[in-house]
This record gives sequence, C-alpha cells and structure tokens, in this order.
Amino acid sequence: MRPIRLLIIIAAFFLALSALEASKPALYPQKRKTPTSAAKAFNKSATVKKYLPFKSSRAVLKDKKASERKKEEQRAIYNDIRETYWSEEDEEDEYRENSIVSTARSDFAEMGGDIKTVMKKHHFSLGDTPYSIQGLPIIYTSKSTGFNLGAIVSLANLKYEDPYTYKFTLQYWASDRGAKKHEIALDIPHFFSTNWHVRLAYTYPVGITERYYGVGNSTVNNTAFIDPDSPSFISRTYYQYKLTYPRFSFDMEYKIPHQDFSIYAGIALDKASIDPHNEDARSKIYTEKPYGYGGGNTNYVKVGLKYDTRDYPFNPTRGITIAATYTNHGKFIKSDYPHSNINLAYMGFFSFWRYFTFSQRLMVDQMWGSLPFFALSEFKSYNDYGGLGGSDFLRGAPSYRYIDNLKLANQFELRARIYNGRIFSQRLMIHFNPFWDMGRVWDRRKKFSFDSFHHSVGNEFRFTWNENFITSFTIGKSGDGMATYLTFGETFM
Repeated sequence: MRPIRLLIIIAAFFLALSALEASKPALYPQKRKTPTSAAKAFNKSATVKKYLPFKSSRAVLKDKKASERKKEEQRAIYNDIRETYWSEEDEEDEYRENSIVSTARSDFAEMGGDIKTVMKKHHFSLGDTPYSIQGLPIIYTSKSTGFNLGAIVSLANLKYEDPYTYKFTLQYWASDRGAKKHEIALDIPHFFSTNWHVRLAYTYPVGITERYYGVGNSTVNNTAFIDPDSPSFISRTYYQYKLTYPRFSFDMEYKIPHQDFSIYAGIALDKASIDPHNEDARSKIYTEKPYGYGGGNTNYVKVGLKYDTRDYPFNPTRGITIAATYTNHGKFIKSDYPHSNINLAYMGFFSFWRYFTFSQRLMVDQMWGSLPFFALSEFKSYNDYGGLGGSDFLRGAPSYRYIDNLKLANQFELRARIYNGRIFSQRLMIHFNPFWDMGRVWDRRKKFSFDSFHHSVGNEFRFTWNENFITSFTIGKSGDGMATYLTFGETFM
C-alpha cells in the first residue's frame, strides 16, 4: 500500500471518530461557571454531572457526597500534587480570595480530572467539545544531517479527561541531505468509552547516518578510520549507511476493571531498505554484507501482560510498571526473517522532597530465529525501542552501537522539577534530569557473563506543556564521545 493511501485511510478514520465522539454526552458540562464564593461554588456543583461513561482504576469519579467531603482533593491537579492554588484567571479572583487550597494531597489519576482542569487546558471548542492544540517548529543544523526543518502538532479532544479522549499527532521532519522522520498517529485511551486503549501510527523514517559496527559486545569504533587527519583514514561515512524503515502499527490494550493489570496485543507491517554510502571497500557494511543486508519485511504480531500502578502516564511521580511481551515475526504474517522476541521490562518511580523523582527503567530482550542485523538492536516491549546507542538506551553512544540476540539495558534518572507554573494561561513544567545508562549484549550461544558493561551519563532538559505534550533535549556522553538528541514524549513509557 502506498504511503499516501495509508495516510488518507487514517485521516478518514480520525474524522469518523470525531463524528462518533461528538454524538456522546459530555463528561462535564463545558459551560464556564464564575462562582463568587466558595459556598456559592459548591451550591452550583449540583448542576455538574458526576459520572464517567467508563470505569477505570486511573479514573474513578466520586459520587456527589464524596466529592463534597473531599472538595479540597477535587481541586488538586497533577502539576502540584502536594500544594496548589486553584486559579481561573481574573474572573475568579473573588473566589480565590475566599477559598485557598493548601496542602492538598491526592492522586491526580484517581480523580479523572474536573471541569476546572478541562477549562484550563483547552484552547478552543467545537460545539460543546473542548480541544487542545499544541505544536512546535523543528529547526536546527547538524554536522551529520545538515539543515533540519519540520514541525510537530497534536490535537487532543478533552471531552473525557483521562488524560484525553483522543489525541491526533502529525510530525514532519526532513533535512536538506535526505534524512526524514514523518509520523501520523492516533491515540485513544478509552476506545468508545470503554477499557480498551487503541493506538494507530504510521512512521516513515529515513536515517542517513545509521551505524554498523559489527555484531557483539566487543565491537570497535575506530575513530581514526573516519578522521581525515589520521593516516588510517578510510572514509567519513565508513561506519554509516542509509536505512529507510516505514512502519504501520496497530496496538490495543484492555484494562481489567478495578485492577492494575492489562493485556495488550499489536500488529505491525514494515519494510527495511539498506543503502550503503560507499559501495566499495570504504564502507564497513558493504565490505561485510551482514545477514539482512538486502533489507526486507519484518512484520510482526505481539501479545503481552502489564502491571501498572503509575499515578500518571506522562511525567509520573510514583508507581511501577512491569510488562512481559512476546513478539512473533512469522512467515504467516509475510515476514522475510522469521524470528521471535521475549521482552521483560520494569519501570519504577519514587518521589521525595516534593520536587524530585527517582526513576529507573530495566529491560531485557531475547531473540531467536532468522535474525537480520538491523533487527538485532530492537527492544520489542509495550512500545518499540531502539537499541544500545541512540536516544532510547545508552544515550551518548552512536545509534546501534552494540547489537546481538540478547540485550540488557538499565537506566537511572533523577528528575528535578525546577519550574511549574503558567505562561500565557498555559501550564508549563521544566525538569532537569541527570541520568546514568548502562547495558550490554550477548550471543546466547556463547559464554554468558556480567562483565564489560557499557555506560553513559548526561542530562535531559524536559519541557512539559499542559501535562502531556513533552519535548526533551538530551546531552549524553559515553566511551564513544558525546551526542545530543531532540525527542518528544515520555522517556520511560
């Protein structure tokens, strides 16, 4: 299927979903109220609908009496879990003077949001439905990719607040040297107001600086080969090649009612195309021609089980996630390289001193079967991740630095919140996140050991716009040098 046809189908699905959601009753009336006193505000609360069309351990809305008994908690929002002031611009100054919220301790995820939170976050309305639109331009220059230009835009429907009804994301990113990273995605946390979480995405990445250093934990990155001033110089692009890897994915997750467990499944269709920069002895990948050099399909289906107690999926402050995933790239789904993955993942979050969150991600992935070299780097979990090196694991090392059929990655972050406030009526949170990554790979057919781990350290500067639009600028340093990354979304997801 041509990419343009796929984009048209996804866009048509998005429009149909909008029409269906518009026909449903709103979770809260979207008419702004302007109370003049605390007593008056809670008298008016009788007109607010106190129900959710679905049940979720992340969003259990209290009945009217419980809501009034815990009115302090109902005013709390995620951005200030322990202490917040409920402000609604100048029109609510009088109410703010009469009712100051202090030391409100609560779990944002349990509240499911309230009408005030919805009205703070939305930018415009269509009918009675509030929407939030967010986006950023992408403009920078890079020594390896040249001048990069693009933008990312997301449109979120806030009719149901957990954390949104659905979000449509569109990204265009290209460089003057041929690198591309286009994406169109649709995320529906409560598909048709049920416990089903559905995700659709089409990505079209063209990497012109993908690396191949060989297979194994002891591969060598000889910088003299790419240094024009060295007598051993071969080519600036000796370790590089061009990888075009478009993918369409469909994932769904079922949240077991009143439990922290969920089951999930997914399917992906993709095709890798390999193009060496130098088709002669000056290119390592062309010289060695590793298995999978001709590219091909690695379509897959996956199933998994997840245990999740995080307080919020974006910028979590406490809780853990444990996930086990089985992925099959079989001939029945037209994969050119039949193989399988088993992945175990752990993520934990612990907050202290109010502004600090200690986070950890541990992941191990075992592969077997017919393994193309470009798949040896991948971690197939609830989400798909790149390997050791790049923006996901061992940040600071070149992409695909260490690849093999058994991989382990362990990451620690200290997330320090240095700003939490409003700019132009929009909530902004800034984090300073120093990190330490470690990992290694093994060939399961050879001797197994826990020595020779690789390490990287650095910092992630994270900017969160209205709780779920996250942009991160990361600087990492490893034994191979330094690297910088611009990424979007929660890192430990």
